[in-house]
This record gives sequence, C-alpha cells and structure tokens, in this order.
Amino acid sequence: PEDWDRPDDHNQELCKLFKANSYSPGRYVLNYRLFVPQATGRVPLVIYLHGADAVGDDNELQLSMHDIGTMFAKDSWQKEHPCYIIAPQYARGSYWSDPQVKGALLLLIKAFSEKENVDEKRIYIYGYSAGGVGTLRLVKENPGLFAAAVPICGATNAGDIDELVKTPLWMVHAEDDSIVNASYQGGSSPWAVHYGSRDIYERLRDVHPEMFYTEYKTGMMKERFGVNPHCSWVAVSGPAGKEIREWLFSKVLR
Repeated sequence: PEDWDRPDDHNQELCKLFKANSYSPGRYVLNYRLFVPQATGRVPLVIYLHGADAVGDDNELQLSMHDIGTMFAKDSWQKEHPCYIIAPQYARGSYWSDPQVKGALLLLIKAFSEKENVDEKRIYIYGYSAGGVGTLRLVKENPGLFAAAVPICGATNAGDIDELVKTPLWMVHAEDDSIVNASYQGGSSPWAVHYGSRDIYERLRDVHPEMFYTEYKTGMMKERFGVNPHCSWVAVSGPAGKEIREWLFSKVLR
C-alpha cells in the first residue's frame, strides 16, 4: 500500500552493524543477522521476528524493510542497554510456527546463549504482524525461556491461550487494522478461532500477573504517524514506544 511504513535514512547504516549468519542444526538452514554489543559481562539477548512483508532468502529484508528491527542497535540504546540481537529470516512459503523454522530458532537461541555472554534470565522476544503471531506462539510453547515479549499487531489461536499468563506481555495494535484484526471475537466472524491482541487482553487481564495492551484508536495511525493502520510497529520503534522498550528491558526471569 502507498501508506505502508518505510525505513528512515539512518536505518541502512544500522543494518550494516548486523553480521550475516546461518544456523543449520539439521537439513534446514536458518538465515539470521546478528548484532554484537560492545560490552563486558553478561547482557540480554533480543530475538526479533519480521512480518510477512520481509520473507525471503536474502538475509537482508528482515532489517531493511522497517526501522523496528534495528531499534535496539542504536547507539543511544546500546549505551544504556547493551544487548545481543538475533534477527532470523524465514523463506517464502514458510512461517514462524513451521516446525523446522521454530525448531532451528530455538536451538540457535540455546546454542548462542551457552556460547556467548548472554544473561539467560533476560532473553526478550518481539515481532510485528506475522512476527507478532510467531512471538505469541513461541511464548506459549516455551514458558520460562523469555523474560518478556512484545507482540505487535499479532494474533493467536484460542486453544492454548492460557499459556500466555506465564510470560510478561505488552501488546500493541490499532483498532482499525484490517490486515490482522485487533479482535476476532463477537459477531459471526469466521475467524472466531483466533484471538487478536484485544481479545487476548480481555480474556486474560484478570488472571495475567503482568500484561499491558496499547490500542491506537481508529484513524490515529494515519493522523499521528502517517501510515497504514496495520503499521502499529511504528509507534513502538519511535519516541512513542520508549516506555514499552524500557519496560521490556526491565524484565528478569524469576
């Protein structure tokens, strides 16, 4: 779409700070980009999952498509919060919940954390759109791995929704997102087996020990940020998202 989010001019320079790598625990090869901080001692590891608009095998689009993938590599952030960043990319025709993709990523996280100076009590995950869906899936299936998660314009199936109470969450969505709905519940939606961000919040807010939800009202993404309502990740990567970013990095596994 014409109103799709585009990266700013500085993003290209930030992308260059990420080294191209691949990980192959078996026959499947997972491409990923790696940011290594200038730090001594153990630091957090951030896992970033791209959306469907950045699929491929170039090992570039996951970072170059939007600013959201490079936001933690900025000098201003690294000076205060040094961290490793792993940004994997899946190929066209696949998805984050594909057993091969998911399996390789989990093994990569384990191997990397054991080899490098990773604070294993501070592994964070976030993603937008399909990456928000993937974030919710990985959090559901791996309690005790991630200290916190930020799923942006994501959704998940309703079946095992209660598993999300085991991990601190901050979800972000736009009310008028028509690509991934903030809500699939109510009415006669054929997608009622899915829970959008608002559905998750309404279902779990009374039982989840630490869950936040930011919803941008209809028209706000266009008026405030000049982008399509689906592009709510813009609100997370810019000044408006500082509170979310600081919250994420404050979380430590108990």
